[in-house]
Amino acid sequence: MTTSDLIQLAAVLAAVVAAIIALIISWLDRRNARRIADADRASALRHSHLMFELEALTRLTQNLNRGGSTDDLERARMGAEALTLVGVLSPDRIPELWEQKVGSDDRLRAAFADPEMPEYKKEALEAQLAISAVLREIREETRVA
Repeated sequence: MTTSDLIQLAAVLAAVVAAIIALIISWLDRRNARRIADADRASALRHSHLMFELEALTRLTQNLNRGGSTDDLERARMGAEALTLVGVLSPDRIPELWEQKVGSDDRLRAAFADPEMPEYKKEALEAQLAISAVLREIREETRVA
């Protein structure tokens, strides 16, 4: 083997090694980019959820600060809105209001099963149970992400 052949062989080996190193660096870069994108998505999801909670808490605070109404229809609307807002928030955010107005799913199911419960309230209880299920899924997704 001549010097020229050895130089050519070394050049080919260097090119192969360089290509392998470039593939490894590219793979590591893509893996890192996926991790960054996953973290960004999780952060955006958490931020979006916090903004939703902030809006609900703001509306609930405004509703509760009104102190009621002398108009029966307005008082009923305000009470329904407050109950709905408490229902979409977590017991972690407003534990006393949650326990007072919503309570556990078991308590809601028991009220739903009560034959004396009016149909419109049963519909509201079913909706609240669905809200609770969706909120659990959102929180689980946020934890996983």
